[in-house]
Amino acid sequence: MKYPKNANLFMFILMMLFIFIGNGVLPIFFQYIFSFFPNMEIKNQLLILQFVSVIVCFILPIILYIAIKKIPIKELIPMEKLSIKNILILIFLSFSIIPMIQLIAFITNIFYKDKVSDVINIFTSLSLPKALFITALVPAITEELVFRGVILTGYKKSPILIGVLMSSLYFGLIHFTVTQLFYTIAVGVIFALVVKVTKSIYATILMHFILNGTQVIQVYLVREDSTQVAQQVYNIKDILLNLFYYFIYFIISLPFLAFSIYLFIKYNKEKINDLKEENKIIKNDKNRPKAITLFFYINIIVYICYMILAHIAKKML
Repeated sequence: MKYPKNANLFMFILMMLFIFIGNGVLPIFFQYIFSFFPNMEIKNQLLILQFVSVIVCFILPIILYIAIKKIPIKELIPMEKLSIKNILILIFLSFSIIPMIQLIAFITNIFYKDKVSDVINIFTSLSLPKALFITALVPAITEELVFRGVILTGYKKSPILIGVLMSSLYFGLIHFTVTQLFYTIAVGVIFALVVKVTKSIYATILMHFILNGTQVIQVYLVREDSTQVAQQVYNIKDILLNLFYYFIYFIISLPFLAFSIYLFIKYNKEKINDLKEENKIIKNDKNRPKAITLFFYINIIVYICYMILAHIAKKML
């Protein structure tokens, strides 16, 4: 396997699939298919479209990658079992980082408003189990297989920090929204470090599901007012008050976040030491492959161009 050249190329393929297939061909195709089922509810149409999009844009590329490169799945995706103690620590850590995520998302949303909350509101028309399945469980499994599996493994010959940052950046880019960009990168860093230490994709699938699931449940709890909240125009006073609330919420969470990190480090001390030694060997390898390849620059350009065109299209509609 050509590390990390293939990881950058794999990301490029994912972006092309999302732009042209996920946001282009599939919606048009299913619009035609659904025309034969006029009585099908829109929420069920969205459920089918979302599920097929995930399969085509995430699962299929992984399967083809494994088949073409002839790489054993265990070499590509870390799958060590988690101890009960580690599971409990990771659950604690997951809930501890939610205030940080919400603060970053709110600050970003002040400067750039997009449709993330609107998409979640659409899926809350489904039953809670269905909504959790399509917006929490499915993304948790598929996105982790891609970003903490294929792509993070693609940087195994690079220093750990580079692999963590590159996979996290790509994790942010693939969401194709400014609002989600910064907090998904932050979460991606945490997830990548967790996988590096535990050598288990199950760890971040669990954490990812908790984060997404909590967001879905929160929207369900206030869904009667969610449309009004999403459409409400806030003045400066409201924004500052909400910012103060999120900031205080984050400050209160810091001791819990620090304690959960402490527990994780303490329980996984031997694995962390092994990881440090492995990182020293990689750093001392003068023949290690370059992390920044041509397709890295292409991926950044593709993202910027897509976001500019999407912004222009939004203004025209």
